[in-house]
Amino acid sequence: MNTSEQALLDAIARGNRATFERVYRAHKDDLLTVSAMLLRERPLAEDVLHDVFVNLAHRAAEIRLTGTLRNYLITSCLNRARDILANRNRETVGMSAIDDVARSVSGHETGSDVDEELAQLTAALHLLPIAQREVVTLHIHGRLKFREIAEALDISTNTAQSRYRYALEKLRNILTESHLRNEGMK
Repeated sequence: MNTSEQALLDAIARGNRATFERVYRAHKDDLLTVSAMLLRERPLAEDVLHDVFVNLAHRAAEIRLTGTLRNYLITSCLNRARDILANRNRETVGMSAIDDVARSVSGHETGSDVDEELAQLTAALHLLPIAQREVVTLHIHGRLKFREIAEALDISTNTAQSRYRYALEKLRNILTESHLRNEGMK
């Protein structure tokens, strides 16, 4: 446990607004990115961010860190996103929808090659099973180590690594298939 981070929680529990704002500014971007990558919708991701920090403000006195505050917040974010996904109607996205999803992610019909590639990668990520998407998102966007991901997801480190490896394989296949399909249309 990091005593300085526990001190931050104690200050938040005492109502220290400046400390709360400092923690919020330090972690909001990472948490929003993780939520958006898991949920596919920025408004829902913003709701998750809000919920996580409201919960932090209300429960700071009860929280006893076993790791870092950042990992605690990312885990809280993950759990809240899972709740939303569990309660939402399940929709199946087919391979033919990847271009539509990519355009909606990039926010425009045409753009730079980098924007289009990022949008296609994000769309492909959303075609992964949620268990694989969680591991990829936590590793890349959350910058968690596989051991930390395993703790957050309550799985073994080997399972986290396997899910990551399978996800990368599937992403490669999805992007290759999409590229071949797009080349065939030209």
